[in-house]
Amino acid sequence: MKSAWFKSTLLTAVVSIALFACKDDNKPTPSTPPAVGGKGGMATMRVIADANGIKVDSGKVYIKYDAVVIPANNQYDDSAKIIKVDGTPMAIFTELKEGNYFLYIKGWDIIRSQTIWGNMAYTLPVSAKTGLVYVTIPVRPTQQ
Repeated sequence: MKSAWFKSTLLTAVVSIALFACKDDNKPTPSTPPAVGGKGGMATMRVIADANGIKVDSGKVYIKYDAVVIPANNQYDDSAKIIKVDGTPMAIFTELKEGNYFLYIKGWDIIRSQTIWGNMAYTLPVSAKTGLVYVTIPVRPTQQ
């Protein structure tokens, strides 16, 4: 009889310890808010327009911060003219934070004498927080 009482007491003690040892404090786990693309960072994005292997040297690049699709109202947050830097035509956007961006290019292909355009979404990664990022956007002729 003493043996059965001892075993049940021991089992109750082990179960009680197990239940109270795994106590949940109901504290929320800290989470990192999603990155919001825009000004205020230290990254620089250099955008190059590519028309089938030929870099477009005249035009303008428009950028929408914190977006992955064309803005519904066609309103962009900033723009930059394509200029030559070290012999390569590009548009430059500075002081960017990590996050999403939507880019739109409209320009002129001097070789083929036609208006070109292109667009794409780009996510500036955490690794580029303070660096230089090159983005190449394929462009195509504007439909007449």
